[in-house]
Order: sequence, then C-alpha cells, then structure tokens
Amino acid sequence: MGEQPATGFQHIEYTQLNLHHGEADHSRWKQYIAGIAASTSIVASGAWFCWPAPLLPRLLDQDSPVPMTPEEASWMVSFIEVGTCISPFLGTLMADHLGRKNSMLLSTPLFVVSVALIIYIRTLWSLCLARFIQGLAMGIPYTVLPLYLGEIASSEARGIVSSFFMIAWSLGCLYPYCVGPYLSYNYLTYATFLLNIVFVVSFIWQPESPYYYALKNKPNKVTDMLVRLRDSTPEDLIKKEVEEIQLEVRKSSDEKASWKDVIATPTDRKALFLLLVVAVVSCLSGQNAMLTYSTDTFSKFSNNFIPPDFITIAIGIVTLIGGCISIPTSDTLGRRFLLLMSSVACAISLFIASGYFYLDSNTSVDVSSYSWVAPVAIMAFNFFLNAGMHPVCVVYTSELFPTKTRGIASCISSMSLTFSSLLVLKFYESISIAMGIYFTYLCYALVCFIGVFLFYFLMPETKGKTFLEIREALEKGQLK
Repeated sequence: MGEQPATGFQHIEYTQLNLHHGEADHSRWKQYIAGIAASTSIVASGAWFCWPAPLLPRLLDQDSPVPMTPEEASWMVSFIEVGTCISPFLGTLMADHLGRKNSMLLSTPLFVVSVALIIYIRTLWSLCLARFIQGLAMGIPYTVLPLYLGEIASSEARGIVSSFFMIAWSLGCLYPYCVGPYLSYNYLTYATFLLNIVFVVSFIWQPESPYYYALKNKPNKVTDMLVRLRDSTPEDLIKKEVEEIQLEVRKSSDEKASWKDVIATPTDRKALFLLLVVAVVSCLSGQNAMLTYSTDTFSKFSNNFIPPDFITIAIGIVTLIGGCISIPTSDTLGRRFLLLMSSVACAISLFIASGYFYLDSNTSVDVSSYSWVAPVAIMAFNFFLNAGMHPVCVVYTSELFPTKTRGIASCISSMSLTFSSLLVLKFYESISIAMGIYFTYLCYALVCFIGVFLFYFLMPETKGKTFLEIREALEKGQLK
C-alpha cells in the first residue's frame, strides 16, 4: 500500500515539530546535566567496588594493615556482591515509594558506616562487613539509576543519557587505580568517600523523574519536572509529552504492580528474557574480576614492559574511553549492532589473552618479547565491552518494560548481574590457581562467543522509539 496523504491537522502538527526540532535539540543540555549529576552515584559505587584493587598486594604483604591470606582476600573482595544481592529489593521499593531521586540520595549514609568500619576497626571480618554494607549501598543506585536516566530523557536523547551509567562506572573504577598506588590505606578510603560527597552536593538540586509523579497522580508536578528538564521546549510539546507520560503510566498501572506482573504475559516474559540474556553474558565475560585483580594478576608476570600499577591504570582509561564511545553510537548505530560488535570483539580479545597466558605458563616458548600482548588484549576487551554490551543492558532496562514493572525489572536485572559477578569474583582466584589463568580467560571468551549467537538471533532494535512504540512492537513481535 502507498502512503496515505496527510490531513491538514497532521500537516500543521508535523510542521510545528520540524520548526521546534532545533529548539528541542538545545533543550537536551538540562537532561545531560541531571543525568551526569545522578550518575556520580555510580562513580562513587565503581570506586568502592575497585577500592581493593590497588591495595591487594599490600594487604597480602607481610606488613599488611589487615593481614589476610589469598583465600580470605577473595572473600573480602567478593563480599560486596553479597550486599548487592539484597539491596535491589530495597531499591525497587524505595524508587516507587520515595522517588528515584530520594532513593539514590539515601544510599550515602550506608557508605559512612562502611568507612568507619574500614578505618577504625581493621580486621578481616570488619572489612568483610564493610564490603557487605557497601554492596547494600551500591545496589540502590545500581537499580534505580537506569530508571531515572531513562525516564528523564526524551526518546531522541535516551540512548545518550543512559550511556552515562557505564561511563560513570568506568570513571569510578579508574579512580582508585590512579590514586591508590600513591595513597595509604586510610587516605585512599577518605579519597573514595569524597566521591559520595560530590554526588550528594551535585544531585540534590536536580529534578525528580516525571514518571514518578505520574505514578503518584500529580500531573502538575509532572509538568514542572518536564519544564525543568526540557529547557526552551515549546509549551505545546511539553503538554504533548505530559499526556504521553500519563497515558503510558495509566496503561501500565491499572493494578498495583507485583513481582508476578513482570512475567504475567508473553510480552513481559520476552522482555525479561532479553534483558537477562544481555545482563548475564556481559557479567560472566569476567570484567569485574579483571578490574579487581588486574594489579595482582600482572604482578605475577615478570616480563612486563611497564609496571603492573600502570597497566591497571591503562586498562581503566581504555574502559572509560569505551563507555564514552557508546554515547554517540547508541543512538546512531543502534543497540543491536553494538551488542554484536561488542561480543565478537570481546571473544577475540579474550582468546588472544588466554593464548598468551597458556604459552607463558604451560609451555617452554619464550614470549617475553610479547609481554605487551595480554595487557593490550585485555584493554581491547574492556573497551569493546563498555562500548557495547554494558550500555545496551542499561538502555534495555529502561526501554523494554512499562512504568508499572520497570522498577521490578531493574531489580531482577541487578540481581542477575550481582549473582554473576559474585561467581566471577569468588572463583577467579581459585580457578586460576587450580587450572591456570589461561583457562579462566578461555571460559570468559567462550561466554562472549555464545553471546554472539544469542544477540544475533534474539536481540531487538529500539533506537529512536518511544516507550509506547517499543511496547506495541514487542507485543507484535516486530522489533528487529
């Protein structure tokens, strides 16, 4: 069938939209500011997650401030994920009852408690408890921030704004890598907590998600938040977006949301399955273990061209650059392309790293002249993972679900990421000792290789679509 001619009303509406398109582009800067301020919560969380990385060689040394064995250190490192297994439940409840903004702000007091345990008690068990509390605190913004970023952004800017999450995480991980080698145990702890203060100071002034006020049936507040987020956007477009938000919320909130609702229909189950596939593949690829143990891993290889601390810093920088690359590509190349590109490149990089480690430790081949291969391959892996799988996982969390179940879906996604990360962190050292580091990296490569096929046959394309359009396309099976 040919295109239907536009009516006079449609012609006027399209003309208005085109006239205001330039103004709408200029309005995005307030969305970017709010998104960046909110994402500093993840900068702080990433810094606490990687806090042990520069300290591990010192903690395992004879003059350790907190003496521990390698096995005890693996428990200390991974205990943060035990807390993060629990907090998504808390984050989901807080997001819908206290608001997205207040939920993230209220995570800060938990970090204060963890700092007191780290500084003033200094035992293995106090460190494990501190890491557990950090996990409780970290899981709240980790669950709530994807909702906030997706809900404050217009459909045209959602990919960019949602990409702030992984950039913030990469920046947070890089922070202790850069300052840790030069700071003492206490000063690194204080320097990391400084990021929590920066988050509170920058975010407390930002608007709440308009979708939260729509859930609470406060249309005037919805309008107020959109006016603050859509600077210079004409009044008629603001009014139109308010109506769309209220329609989407009404459509998904006729009944009170429950955990069953996220799997209530074939469409809901499909959306959850797609999200979990991306989340589990991206996490089981091993990045968290590499980021946490990188300094310790490379200190075991004597033929490095540069010291292990500098290799770790370089990995952190490349990881951050990968997250930055996802900003322009998410809304231009599309989500599905990024997943495929990322999984292929990650699998190749990890196969190369595994091959180097095997030749170095299991054969008589002299690879000392090629000691740069493993660091470069791991840098490439972290670059492509943060340029593809990780940011798309965050975007899908905000795009594939209606407002009614978006918080629950984010909670389930966080739990799957946390459980996968706990497995990766806890068994990295054990498997590396028993089978060799090469075998650990080979397993990670196989996960990415499997991801290539899953992403090709299953993953949808959602760029440039509103929440309503995505939902309707999922129901009809037309998202490709």
